[in-house]
Amino acid sequence: MAKLRPKRRNEFFPSLFESTVETDVFNKFFGETHYPQVDIQEKENRYELEVDLPGFSKENVEVEYRDGYLEIRGTKERKSDTKEQEGRYIRKERTYGSFRRSFYIGEIEEAQVAATFQNGVLTLSIPKAPNLHNDHQGHRIPIE
Repeated sequence: MAKLRPKRRNEFFPSLFESTVETDVFNKFFGETHYPQVDIQEKENRYELEVDLPGFSKENVEVEYRDGYLEIRGTKERKSDTKEQEGRYIRKERTYGSFRRSFYIGEIEEAQVAATFQNGVLTLSIPKAPNLHNDHQGHRIPIE
């Protein structure tokens, strides 16, 4: 469920807008956008990224580097469910659809990038190349 503003710790009265009914109606009318959570750590000679992608398979995730930008894309399709014929959902919170995240990371050594996908977490190790100034045609990064 998307929150429109971060919740303050010392908030005595919860916002009416954050109530379940209001948020569900808002999301149903305007649509809900899902962006996976990303941790980016800069080290002396590389960047380390961890992207939470629960429910995704590595075949449905793509990573591409182009012109100094790292782009991560993915799609999670809703599975047809025969259980819906037997009953109805009271609450359905899991998200489906596609996402696209893009981060500027500057010049890197494209051939040295390592990507793994394990237990719903995409991990990238991206070596920096501060003095590399080649024209890049773009490079798709394979996920192990």
